[in-house]
Amino acid sequence: MPLATHVTNSLRHGPVVGHQFGYSRLPWPKPVPVWTYYVDGLLIDTGSRHTQHEVLKTYTTYPVEQIALTHFHEDHAANAAPLARQHNCPVRCGALTAGLIQKPYHLLPYEHYWFGPIEPCSAAVGVAVLGTFPEPFETEHHRFLPINTLGHSDDHHVLLEPNEGWLFAGDFYVGNLRIFRRGENIYQQLDAARQVMTLDFDTLFCGHNPVMTNGKAAVQRKIDHLQRIVDQSLEGEKQGLSEAAILQRVGLREDWFMRLFTSNDVAATYLIRSALRDKAV
Repeated sequence: MPLATHVTNSLRHGPVVGHQFGYSRLPWPKPVPVWTYYVDGLLIDTGSRHTQHEVLKTYTTYPVEQIALTHFHEDHAANAAPLARQHNCPVRCGALTAGLIQKPYHLLPYEHYWFGPIEPCSAAVGVAVLGTFPEPFETEHHRFLPINTLGHSDDHHVLLEPNEGWLFAGDFYVGNLRIFRRGENIYQQLDAARQVMTLDFDTLFCGHNPVMTNGKAAVQRKIDHLQRIVDQSLEGEKQGLSEAAILQRVGLREDWFMRLFTSNDVAATYLIRSALRDKAV
C-alpha cells in the first residue's frame, strides 16, 4: 500500500510554540495541515483525528493545564478529549462549540480522507468542557479575551492576548481566500474582520497561515480582497452577468477537481454566490 503523507512543522515566537500537523493517505491531494499553539500552560486547538498519534506524542511532555478551541471543526477539535485526559485538564470553548463536540458529526468523504471524525468530548467521556466563551480566562502570566468571529462557522472565536498583541485566529484569517466552503458567509467574514481591526495586536497565530508581524495589515488586505469581490459581484449582477462571468471578472477560476473531490462542498463560485445571496439587510 502507498505510504500516507504526514506533515509536521514547528515555530517559536517568544514564549509561544507552534506545532503543525497534517495527513493525507496519498501524496496527492496534498495534506491540509493545521497549526496548534502552546503558551504558558494553554494549548490552543488540537489537530485532526488522523494526526492524533503525532499530536499526543508531541504534547506528552508539555505541562498543559487547559485547552482552548477556536471552533468545532474536525481539524481543530478532534483531539481535545484525549489531550484533556492525557493532561487531566479542562477544555474551554464557546457554548455552541461545547454542544457540537459532544459526539462525532456527519463528515463528507473528503473530510474523512484528510481529517477523520472527532473524538467525543464531554463529561460523559471524563472531560470537563467549559463552554464559557466569550468570558475572559487566564493562565499564570496571561489573560485571554475570546471574541466571536462569524463567517467561517457559527461558533468561531479568536483569542486575544492584549498585553502581548497576540491574536490566536483559528480559521478566521487563513489569507486572501480564493475558495469558500458551502455555507460560509462573506458579509459575516467582513464584519468579523472589521471588528478584529479595532483590536490591538500584531502577531496573527492563524490555524493555517501564521503571520508573525504586521498581522493587522494582513487582515486589512483580506478585507480589501473580500470587499472587492462583493463590489464586483453586485455590479456584475446589475449588469446581468452570470456567476461564471462574475467569477472571471474578479480574477478567480473554478478548480473543478477540488469541487469534485469535496463533493461540491468547496468552490470558488461560493464566494460569488455568498456576495449575491447573503446580502446584508
